[in-house]
Amino acid sequence: MIWARRIIDPAEWNEVQDQFENLFVKLGCPGQMMLVTASGPGPPTLFASLPNSVLLSALTGFERITDSELPAEASLLVGHHHAFEKRFTYPKWKPPG
Repeated sequence: MIWARRIIDPAEWNEVQDQFENLFVKLGCPGQMMLVTASGPGPPTLFASLPNSVLLSALTGFERITDSELPAEASLLVGHHHAFEKRFTYPKWKPPG
């Protein structure tokens, strides 16, 4: 499994998520493959886990990263909850203001 990251313009969000989901389904929904987002200051960032580095070329704009560059908290967009929960925690809800 490899990890990749992409800082994304909000206008591209749906297209990028659809592209990942189509690849996920085409590959038979691998258990460890997922797309997550990290919230925080700055532009939105997507993180994708892929079964191998060859598939990285199928995701435009993603760059390979190491496990140490992953956030501790994220939200699952595409993938299996059990795999997500082994690696991340969901962000704690904070009231506005």
